[in-house]
Amino acid sequence: MDAAGMTREEAERLPLERQFDLLGGRYVRMQEMLADAQRVVSADEWIWVSEGFSPIDGDGQRWSMRGATSKNSYYLNMSRTIKLPGASGAVEDAELMAEYFEAQGWSTTLRQVDARRYRVEAMTDEGFWFEYQVRPHGQYSLGLYSKVFWGDTYALTFAIVDRIPEERFGIEESLPGEYIPFPKWSDPVVPKVD
Repeated sequence: MDAAGMTREEAERLPLERQFDLLGGRYVRMQEMLADAQRVVSADEWIWVSEGFSPIDGDGQRWSMRGATSKNSYYLNMSRTIKLPGASGAVEDAELMAEYFEAQGWSTTLRQVDARRYRVEAMTDEGFWFEYQVRPHGQYSLGLYSKVFWGDTYALTFAIVDRIPEERFGIEESLPGEYIPFPKWSDPVVPKVD
């Protein structure tokens, strides 16, 4: 059970370990979805903009629930960008991603933001939201956002970050599908150097 439809009270009764595991499952699923979409554009290396494993407070976000605060709710986001040789922000580049999203059966919108910039947005059937931007200078970006979930944002952040070895935080670019593995609850807490 994903626990996406869980009430605040039900989520707060979950032990931190269970909240941690639920977040980890969401993170892995999002990384898989992001990689599949990246490969539509390019199987080459993409620059990391957001890793995606750290929960971001859900207060005031698009899909926030009533009563959501920065402490009791969170969402995840991950994004990558790539500079494509010879790319110029053509509408066909945006249409390629729109076609991929539509082929998945997702509600998809392609809009022209300005004279030569396009944005494709899609809502997946699992409640994740994609945003793909095509720009005239050839720098294209792909972001994936989750809906807001109930959970102890601060406790989860420390539980995750404290279990990831420091050397894994230095990744700046990677091939689609390569990402920081989500830790296990049983992993040792790793002291960080200040």
